[in-house]
Amino acid sequence: MRIGAYIGNPIIATQQDYYELEELLHEIDSQCNSVQLRQEVVIIENIARRTFHYPRNPTIQWVAGRLRYMVDNGL
Repeated sequence: MRIGAYIGNPIIATQQDYYELEELLHEIDSQCNSVQLRQEVVIIENIARRTFHYPRNPTIQWVAGRLRYMVDNGL
């Protein structure tokens, strides 16, 4: 899995945040292709590619929830 953390993303502030996110996503689906954390959206490429706009205060768990949603729905 590849995680792209772009400058100005609201999720990853420290290296520890990155590792925590990587671990959570790996537990949900170790075959996920990539997650791109951009300034305004997160783009997840699993079987399909989906873009999600961040809520007001996004968290690492919110990103993991989006991947869980994709896995549960076969996306």
